[in-house]
Amino acid sequence: MIEKKWIAVAGLMFVICTGAKASDDIVIADFEGASYGTWKVEGDAFGQHPVQANVKPPANIVVGHLGKGLVNSYINGDQTTGTLTSPQFTIERKHINFLIGAGGYAGETCINLLVEGKVVRTAVGPENKDNRGREILDWKSWNVAEFKGKKAMLRIVDDATGGWGHICIDHIMQSDEPHLPIFVDPGYESQVPKFTFPNTLDEQEKQLKSNPLLERFRKSREEMQKDPYLPLYHFTSPENRLNDPNGLCFWKGKWHMFYQGYPPEDPRQHWGHVISDDLIHWRDLPYAIYPNPERACYSGSTLVEEDRVIAMYHGTKVGSMVAVSDDPLLLNWEKVTGKAVIPFPEDGTEPLPYNIFDPFLWKKGEYYYALTAGWRTDGPGGKRVRKEWVHRSKNLANWEYLHPFLEDDRFGLIGDDGACPYFWPIGDKHILLHFSHMSGGKYMLGDYDKKRDKFVVTDGGDFNFGPYGPSGLHAPSATPDGKGGVITIFNMNEGMQHEGWNGIMTLPWRLTLAEDDEFNSLRIEPAGDMKSLRYDHQKISSMNLPANKEIVIEKIKGNSMELVTEIDCQSAQMLELNVLRSPGKEEVTRVVFYPERGYKRREFTDKRSGRTDSVVSIDTSRSSTLPDAKSRYPETAQLHLESQETLKLHVFIDKSVLEVFVNGKQCLAVRVYPGREDSLGISLRAQGSAAKLISLDAWQMKGIYE
Repeated sequence: MIEKKWIAVAGLMFVICTGAKASDDIVIADFEGASYGTWKVEGDAFGQHPVQANVKPPANIVVGHLGKGLVNSYINGDQTTGTLTSPQFTIERKHINFLIGAGGYAGETCINLLVEGKVVRTAVGPENKDNRGREILDWKSWNVAEFKGKKAMLRIVDDATGGWGHICIDHIMQSDEPHLPIFVDPGYESQVPKFTFPNTLDEQEKQLKSNPLLERFRKSREEMQKDPYLPLYHFTSPENRLNDPNGLCFWKGKWHMFYQGYPPEDPRQHWGHVISDDLIHWRDLPYAIYPNPERACYSGSTLVEEDRVIAMYHGTKVGSMVAVSDDPLLLNWEKVTGKAVIPFPEDGTEPLPYNIFDPFLWKKGEYYYALTAGWRTDGPGGKRVRKEWVHRSKNLANWEYLHPFLEDDRFGLIGDDGACPYFWPIGDKHILLHFSHMSGGKYMLGDYDKKRDKFVVTDGGDFNFGPYGPSGLHAPSATPDGKGGVITIFNMNEGMQHEGWNGIMTLPWRLTLAEDDEFNSLRIEPAGDMKSLRYDHQKISSMNLPANKEIVIEKIKGNSMELVTEIDCQSAQMLELNVLRSPGKEEVTRVVFYPERGYKRREFTDKRSGRTDSVVSIDTSRSSTLPDAKSRYPETAQLHLESQETLKLHVFIDKSVLEVFVNGKQCLAVRVYPGREDSLGISLRAQGSAAKLISLDAWQMKGIYE
């Protein structure tokens, strides 16, 4: 075997490899050639040949590789996906050793060993960097003695598109000895200051007044205000970037929202924490849940009980974690068992029959139930389809796997997964909100069969209409509103990089079911006290909109506004509301409505009847003249208006975000980045035939931290 000498560098233990492989080792692939040879490439993640280490592209710097060549799916960044499959070979030694680095997504950034078509071993990357910021490739070893003499294949998979959504592999060989790791794991203790708080509200508030993290947040928010694209009334992290919202809930008179925060001194995901009285004005609190033993605190949910709040979330590298808190402001959290309660399988063991990712928690009777999100390749032709798996437990520490949760799910796309699930009652149905790493925010409606613990899906739809990035809607967090509806909030992806911050939250939405609609259509309206932000009201009572002529509303201008308008479309073929419009229309964002130009629905009991949907679209193709601002192809959604129903648009413009609620039946949200300071105007246009503006109200909007 290769000889090894251990050295310490900045607290990490590294190995220097010397000598050659043992004479009886069999190299499966060292990736030093000009091509992959007989390996089969699918998708666009791996390119057509191995890459040279630390020669752009790809842009990531790696360490721990052997030679110059390796597999690195970061060639075009984390957005690409694909597989790289070896030719068949015979297992002739006790172990298969290889170097692996980058993403730690089980089933998504991995290398799999297939015997007789079945995945019998799998490994994911360590998601580690050294003290110089280089991604570490680490040795992994599989004990494959039980398969000796059998035919096998290796498949390298990149099916993740978020941060760390790539995989690095090098020097795969068969050996009779396992290879030692390249470094000793230093542990995952956070470098962020952590505080313990008293258990009464008065004492907590007193301690928070002098909390150094909150003072740091305040100064950071002041610095962020210099960016002209920072929203005023959409939540942003107080420092650095943010990702998914988590665990939205109501506890002791306050709304609590957690989120994936990235502290600058240790930019792994910690659970950030804010509270609100009205779902609009958010108050920063210190980080709530810190990583360790998990590498990072990914997405999850909360369950509010009478005397405590339970958080269940994905702990990278370990599995599903559970933490509990019972103090007034949910400042102190204790992790149940101190380790993963639904753990990943041990290295070298067979894959589990379920994924472990982004758990959601609820309670029925004496049992807690948990969904673990993900996907399975049992769709048409072996393609990927979304799945949710259900576990149950009486004590939060010991969990029993039951079965797949979804039944009759035909409302997703081939390739979707079911990340960030939230499963709540809504009206007389249940809704399962979730996120697809392919097609963004989605939902399923249906019936919860409590005897079989199955979700029988009867309908489904989208919250964004296209891929989640750039500039699109991302993952949800949701909680019941206590009135039969569900409050949800999403994070949104950027279309342009910003110094010191990135990522925002949408406004809170209230989801309900239509009571007078046989389709059980989902209703979507803004939630929270938006009226508290309004000032400088402008109103236009009535106006004819002549055919084929753009009408500029001269007295209404701004890039942080709320608009409420009602229009009688009459016979117009298209209605257009332009916002963030420069005087010469060099920049403009178009909200476009097409009456009865959507899908023909034939779902009534009487098959001779039907309806034709209308279409609403946001076109950002001319929103910005900046070279680095990424536009999004038109965000386009279906909705149905009755024959005499007028068009009602409720529009929120906030620097770099636009949310449009349509008749309480649909919502579209995009990011926009006008480059001109005079891109502040609005206009209306009716195409083909005249229409009538019934009313238009506009308000300038205050910031939520004032």
